[in-house]
Parts: sequence; structure tokens; C-alpha cells
Amino acid sequence: MANCILCGQKVGLLDRKNFMFHGTVQTLCIGCTARLDSAVPQEREELFRQMLDSPDLEDGERIRADLNTGRHCPACGGMLERRLRNFSIGADGYGGLTSLGLEQFEVDLYVCAKCRRVELYAAEHEVPLRTEQNDQVTCPVCGTRHSALCGCPTCAVQAAYVPRAARPEQKQSPEPVHAPEQEKHTFPWQKKKVPWEK
Repeated sequence: MANCILCGQKVGLLDRKNFMFHGTVQTLCIGCTARLDSAVPQEREELFRQMLDSPDLEDGERIRADLNTGRHCPACGGMLERRLRNFSIGADGYGGLTSLGLEQFEVDLYVCAKCRRVELYAAEHEVPLRTEQNDQVTCPVCGTRHSALCGCPTCAVQAAYVPRAARPEQKQSPEPVHAPEQEKHTFPWQKKKVPWEK
């Protein structure tokens, strides 16, 4: 069960309506959906402000960051809202499959809240979170720092260049000994038949 982002009521699977709000899917109850659909533009803006302040807003930090970008419209001075992140534009301007082999540009798309002007800015790359996978360890043999996911690359290179004579002897597995009957016969009809097949 999810909560309605306007009234906070618990909404079941069949009673919920999905509403696209700044690129994310939000849950509304049937009553709030009807209220939102019949609202005049001023009431609708007030309902959108309530959605932003709601504790049930999904992915709220990202939505608030998209709205409070700190960028101003060059035409009217209004605040720009980020609508698309990491939008690919091809060198020919079309993007998609038509520019598969061509150079591409990653941009963020911003829209002015007042004059509805669209601006493109270079994409802001998100900083990856530090995880245990990219932690570094120190090799106890040579002291080289390397990823914890693999062995020491310096020791591996040194082991590859050690002459074969200096390497420790490895036991070689004995070659399989074939029975003399198996070596003589190559075709099934050449094998010796068992007594009851004669």
C-alpha cells in the first residue's frame, strides 16, 4: 500500500492513480485525482506546492534539486527548472539511432517557469558513491596499492617474467596409458566381439 501525496490516505492497488510529477510517478487517491483534474490553474499550482511539501513524495530530494537549480532565465530572469537529465543530442541534432556512430553531447534540459523558454546546459555528472568494491588494499609482498577485487598486478607481472628454470617444479600429470586393444582398432567393426555375438 502507498500513501496519497496530497491527503496522506493509504491507497490500495486498485484505488490508486499514478500521476507524473517532474519525471517521477507519484500515487494519488481517486478523490485527489478528481480534485486535481477539476482545479483552475491557481489551485493547481497550490496543489503542486502541497505535493512538494508532502512527506509521501517519492524521490523528493531529486525533484527539489531539479526545481531549485540556481540558474536564471536569460530572457526574463525567472528560475529555470531541470526537466531532463543526461539528454543525448547527436552531432546532427537528431539523437537516437540516427546518430549511433556520430559524436554525442550529454546535456540537461531546463525550462523557465515564467516564459517557458527552453535552455540546454552541459550535463552535470553525478558523483558515484564510494563502495567497498572500489576500495584499495596494499599488497603484503611488494607494497603496491591495488583494487580489492583482484590480485596484485605488480606481483602478477613479476611472476610472468620469472624464467621457467627458476619456477618451482610442478607435478605433471602422467600421460594416460591406453590399452593395446584400444590403440589397434579405430572402427567399431574391427574390435574383438564378445563370445555371444559371434
